[in-house]
Amino acid sequence: MDYIIDNVEFITELVKSAFIGIVGIFFIGLAIWIKTKEDRWNFKNICIGLLAGGMALLLISVSMVVDSLQDGGVIAIDRNNPVWVILDVIKVLACVLIFVIAGYIMRSKRIKENDMYDMEITGKIIGYDTLTGRTKLPGCAQPTVEYIDPYSGEPDSYVVNQDINRKKHPIGSEYRLLYSREERKAFEKKSNKVYREMEVFFFGLAGLIFVAGVVKLIMNVL
Repeated sequence: MDYIIDNVEFITELVKSAFIGIVGIFFIGLAIWIKTKEDRWNFKNICIGLLAGGMALLLISVSMVVDSLQDGGVIAIDRNNPVWVILDVIKVLACVLIFVIAGYIMRSKRIKENDMYDMEITGKIIGYDTLTGRTKLPGCAQPTVEYIDPYSGEPDSYVVNQDINRKKHPIGSEYRLLYSREERKAFEKKSNKVYREMEVFFFGLAGLIFVAGVVKLIMNVL
């Protein structure tokens, strides 16, 4: 009876690991697919999040499979072996690096605000991202706003990272943006806030994974 229970638990753990790995591969594949549509749908932030999450889930899945095989007696691994310790360290650092990179990408997309120096400009909505599942509210979508750079005089565009009502803001209507004189880029306060929150989320998650990894390594060595 105990043998059957052990086998069921072993298979259950393997199924859990495989499921997490499949989800990770799905996220990575979805991120690659979105990347090919990036110019059309401007899915950069979601693409980055999916890719980082997918790679992290894949690494976690591989680790869980190895742990399950060891606990099931299929393989024997000495946790105190320097090679295994190094592999654990690489695994933790890889997960941390993924989210740190994602955090820095979000930081690069965020504009440094200066209320005393920034200026307001007016652009026109030239299109909407209407990919199914992208919008949170019916009749809403994220607009792409075209504006004339006040310094160069050249046309440029900005993707607003929030859903707005398409009826209230039809294509061709005016949309107000802020312009950073320091960085010579347009931005929108709410969208800027989203990038800031995503930056904090990625860096915070990287910190949590690092701490959890260090604690696990210490427990394995002891």
